[in-house]
Amino acid sequence: MPRVLERTNLRVTRHDEINGDHDGSNPWAEVILEDGRNHVVWINGPAGNPPDPHIHPNFNEWWFILDGKTRYQIGQYEPIEAEWGDIVMAPAGFAHDIRPIENERPGRGAIRVGVTHPESNHDIKGIAPCRLIPVERDLSAPNLIHTRFADLKAKYGTAENWKHIVVLDERNRALITHELPGTVNRRMWHPDMHKWWVVLQGRLEWSIGDDEKVEAGPGDVVLVKSEEVHEIRTVSDEPSVRLTVTAPDIVHHYTDEN
Repeated sequence: MPRVLERTNLRVTRHDEINGDHDGSNPWAEVILEDGRNHVVWINGPAGNPPDPHIHPNFNEWWFILDGKTRYQIGQYEPIEAEWGDIVMAPAGFAHDIRPIENERPGRGAIRVGVTHPESNHDIKGIAPCRLIPVERDLSAPNLIHTRFADLKAKYGTAENWKHIVVLDERNRALITHELPGTVNRRMWHPDMHKWWVVLQGRLEWSIGDDEKVEAGPGDVVLVKSEEVHEIRTVSDEPSVRLTVTAPDIVHHYTDEN
């Protein structure tokens, strides 16, 4: 089992810094975020790391991939290989077996961030499926077993701003947002809910409160706490792509409204 450390609820968890602090040839995990609904863990899995198939009977668990490739066996679905920007979900009651495959950068394992329930454990073990069925690729609905980042870019293109919901369940709403350079969101805040993002492409600047500014790039995780006013600007010369995670019943309050 990987050694688990805690670097919880930082404003920014930087991809290169957190990976640079560890030996990528050994398994490790860091708890990076607790938002009241989720226990979010950054995980390094070297190729060949032994799997631990198990089941969570009463909640969905999902992951986003930030480096290398990882093979998943979810329930009776055929194995999938997930890479940068992909979202993988194990619905409640579905056994899941996770096997890191490779990372092209020397000294690093396959990196994934797991979004699970605060009371998650691995006590209920899974079994091998008796048959396999194809993984669905229809992007018309959220909560797919495997949402490929490449499929989203192929569907929507890169010439316009777009949004796509990838997870929508009783705990979370996860939204992929693609925005052109210079795009600025309306200044807003949310009651009773932390909000966090993962940058998948480009660079973004968060203006938080009256004067705090935070810039983040690919793989970085940014947290804004409940009731903090914020706006987001794409500051890179290329389009930005980010994953936004909120409560499913999110309420927006805009500062430009009377």
